[in-house]
Amino acid sequence: MRFMRNACKNYVKIAVLAEMVACLLTASSVSIAAQEVPTNPDSPATEYVQMYIDGEEYRGRSVLYEDTTYVNLAEFAEQMRPSRMAWNRETAAASVWGEEFDISVTDGASYICANGRYLWCPAGVFAGEGYAYVPLRAAAKIFGADVAWNADEFAAYVTGGDTILPSGEAFYDEGDLYWLSRIIFAEAGVEPFEGQIAVGNVVLNRVRSPQFPDTIYGVIFDRAYGVQFTPTVNGAIYCSPDAEAIIAAKLCLEGYTLSEGILYFLNPVLSTNFWVPNNRDYVMTIAGHDFYS
Repeated sequence: MRFMRNACKNYVKIAVLAEMVACLLTASSVSIAAQEVPTNPDSPATEYVQMYIDGEEYRGRSVLYEDTTYVNLAEFAEQMRPSRMAWNRETAAASVWGEEFDISVTDGASYICANGRYLWCPAGVFAGEGYAYVPLRAAAKIFGADVAWNADEFAAYVTGGDTILPSGEAFYDEGDLYWLSRIIFAEAGVEPFEGQIAVGNVVLNRVRSPQFPDTIYGVIFDRAYGVQFTPTVNGAIYCSPDAEAIIAAKLCLEGYTLSEGILYFLNPVLSTNFWVPNNRDYVMTIAGHDFYS
């Protein structure tokens, strides 16, 4: 069990994008496109993009990275609500907080934690002393704002922002989180983080499918056509999940999915029953698991 807890820590994807704040922008320079931001030599060039909040020109920094608009989290939060920021060198984590919100991001992570909720960031988050860059849509969701992209103007428009993201305690059903995190850990505790997400997707896709029970617990312990998940018979389902499996479960419960069609998975090396590959359509492989629709 200790091996499982430690091994899965080594697989979290870490994107590299450094020193995005090396060049301070003035209000006039924000609108200049195709400027290269000083970055790590291995990271791609980025472009500055124009941004508006409720019709007024955004006063902070915004850039395009991997077709995603990124904002400096502290600047964006301050424009939405009064806020403060702190940097933890030991954990490479930035915190931004205000009267009704508490946000934390870790450099290289693939998610934001806001009020105990976890928001997926496919291209990663980038943080250092004095800055943290996050996807605009994720940042806007924290403040209840909407985002629209105007390709002709190469500009992002943010509207609203009158509500704060409800807390994790209010949003996540305790029973659903309990069982989903346990099946993720039992089935994919040594898999890459995306592999853990995919296992959670399989469970939730089954909940939505008329072919399976309509609850997470019901899907996991389904016996209609035999044992569906081995951990329910070998006892692994009752092992306490680690922090990463819990985060993966929360991201799945937030609605993040790698595929809405996957309903089955197996390890082709360890499996002794090949009904799934013989009867279902292959979708993808993540580390040791093959996934099927």
